[in-house]
Amino acid sequence: MARLWHVDGMLGFESLNSQREEESMNTSMLHDIAIDKQLVSLAYQPIQWIPSGAVDTVEALLRLRMLDGRHMAPELFIAAAERSGQILELGLWAIRTVCLQLLTTDRVSVASVNVSPVQLNTPGFAASVEAILVETGVSGARLAFEITEGQKLEVQPVALQCIAELRRLGVAIWLDDFGTGYAGLSLLRQINFDVVKIDRSFLHASASQQGFVMLRNIVKLVNDHGPEVLLEGIECSEHLKLAKKLDVRMGQGFYIGVPSVPDFADRLHVGTIDSQDEYWTPQAKLS
Repeated sequence: MARLWHVDGMLGFESLNSQREEESMNTSMLHDIAIDKQLVSLAYQPIQWIPSGAVDTVEALLRLRMLDGRHMAPELFIAAAERSGQILELGLWAIRTVCLQLLTTDRVSVASVNVSPVQLNTPGFAASVEAILVETGVSGARLAFEITEGQKLEVQPVALQCIAELRRLGVAIWLDDFGTGYAGLSLLRQINFDVVKIDRSFLHASASQQGFVMLRNIVKLVNDHGPEVLLEGIECSEHLKLAKKLDVRMGQGFYIGVPSVPDFADRLHVGTIDSQDEYWTPQAKLS
């Protein structure tokens, strides 16, 4: 494919593939220096146990700051890291950082970290996780690894073996963004997930009768299969009321808390976060 350009009366064509290759190369170069230059960081979004209102779990979200200070979209730099293989280093850095920032100090009970199919399909990944747990003195039961349904996870023997090894360490396995990909039901059949996170799009479409019925049926499907249900995208009190109506016991979204930098943990202990607290405002969200 090509893009037509026009400069000072001159016409020309630029290969979009070349443009993408250049962007990928630049992103790859940025990854090379990200950890050393402290350009990569973590933000944490709280997850609520709805029946009690307690917030003692967070999801860790990778952030990459470019050299000019702007933040790069996660879907861009994570995809590039997967293609280059640098997701292995970034992923282990994230797991170790979560352990050191939050879990060694008991600021939260559990932290979830997104893992890539590349990591699960890499021999030795579980052993690297075990080494981090030994180094930091953190129990594996305080970690959860999220697998995104939308990612192309080929459930190969090496990935299943890796998941089995992680389970032996006590690490919980969650399915993220359920309902957005083509392999969700297949993954539910092949992997015993501890938690299934229903994609926010279903909650946001539930204002219609058809949307509500679909959400209710998805919740029932997951409940019948066994995993705990987590409803994503809770952004107002009505969303939270609906989650309670459907007997969903875990929730995440801006109404509960937005992704925030690590110093939020000084104020986050086992207990209830007031969603009206000035600290938990959309303005605090990292873009």
